[in-house]
Amino acid sequence: MNLDRAAIVLRPRTVAEVVDLAFRLTFSLAAPVYLKLSVWVLTPVIAGTLALKYALKWDWWAVWIVAILAANLTQGVFTVAAGRLLFSEEVRVTEVLGGYFKRFVSYFFTLLITRSLLALAALMSFFVALPFAWPPMVFVHEAVLLEGADPFSALGRASKFVTGRTWSAFGLLMLLLCGQIGAIFIAEILAQSILNDVLQLGTPAGSLFKDMISPFAVIGLFASVPFVSTARFLQYIDTRTRSDGWDIQVRFLAIASKDENERRLAA
Repeated sequence: MNLDRAAIVLRPRTVAEVVDLAFRLTFSLAAPVYLKLSVWVLTPVIAGTLALKYALKWDWWAVWIVAILAANLTQGVFTVAAGRLLFSEEVRVTEVLGGYFKRFVSYFFTLLITRSLLALAALMSFFVALPFAWPPMVFVHEAVLLEGADPFSALGRASKFVTGRTWSAFGLLMLLLCGQIGAIFIAEILAQSILNDVLQLGTPAGSLFKDMISPFAVIGLFASVPFVSTARFLQYIDTRTRSDGWDIQVRFLAIASKDENERRLAA
């Protein structure tokens, strides 16, 4: 870990700055490793999800449920990658996948518990409680994958992070939700335009607006996963910086690491 030179400057940021930095990071510094991870992780997941619809003939709503759950799970891969990229510009795919699968069981059960609680809160309150129930769970991904917490400790840890910052976390969630929905519609409209207007093939794979699902819409959902994971991670870093003075902690770690290296070389 290169503590002496963080790839991302640690300082407090607004939600807008976090989203802007996430966009630039996703398509610049992180792009090479994200592309490789997408090939190894997202491609087979997309293929499996589409097989439910076109091979097994599942209903559109059931396929969307599986796709959303799978998108949540695969966010963890890019969360680990973003954590590695914080201190290094060179990250290996095997390193990221190893870190992810090492925590996969805890991560799976954490998401199962938190998503069940969210669904229960939404159903019991007709979605009124979501702005209050969702933000305390937003950083469970980082708590489990980067801090090594168990499911219930992760929930407590994540809830502590957003204390006094609930509306900031909720604002980020709404922006990311809009981004995911936008990615779905952009992928659908762009692909259908090429098929219809350029290639004159019609809609051989169906249309989101007629069939409630299409391959392009599913691809759009998963294409948003790296950006969503990166933005949430950066908000987590911002929260740690504000609440724990993490930027100062990291700087002290860098100094200690540098001193240790100098003593080792002197010896």
